[in-house]
Amino acid sequence: LGLTNARKPVRVLDVAAGSGIWGIALAQQSPLVRVTAQDWPEMIPTTKRITQKFDVADRFSYVEGDVLEANFGTDYDIATLGHILHTEGKDRSRKLLKKVFGALKPGGTVAIGEWLVNDERTEPLPSLIFAVNMLVHSERGDTFSFNEIKRWLEETGFKKVRKLEAPGPSPLILATKM
Repeated sequence: LGLTNARKPVRVLDVAAGSGIWGIALAQQSPLVRVTAQDWPEMIPTTKRITQKFDVADRFSYVEGDVLEANFGTDYDIATLGHILHTEGKDRSRKLLKKVFGALKPGGTVAIGEWLVNDERTEPLPSLIFAVNMLVHSERGDTFSFNEIKRWLEETGFKKVRKLEAPGPSPLILATKM
């Protein structure tokens, strides 16, 4: 994402931040990175504690609430969705991607980490097992293929949708708001 060479402030929206690990990793790349971490009110104290541990707390602000109801604001350079779509199901995930699109400035990038299955939903096995776990333990959870998420992103208006492979079944999906 080119953060180590940043010459001006970079605004990051970390959606469903949890521990804050995605935002922390980006904040560690440059002192110019400012992160807005969104999550449930019960999670924010944990996020704050962990950002303090990694010495980036002074560059974090917080937005509390449900991902579809919280006010993210606008003009972000980067938005991260670290393993959240699988908990939200198809309909809420599509709504969330539209909301994130609105929060990014033109040229902004969304980075999505997800457990992906192939188009036939026959592999990889860890993602299929995870899908069963989501179906059993959540109201709407599931896993999706890269092509499903790519289609949602493109329908929303994102361009340059690409997948960066990583070890295991959870690559990084990047897309740009043009």
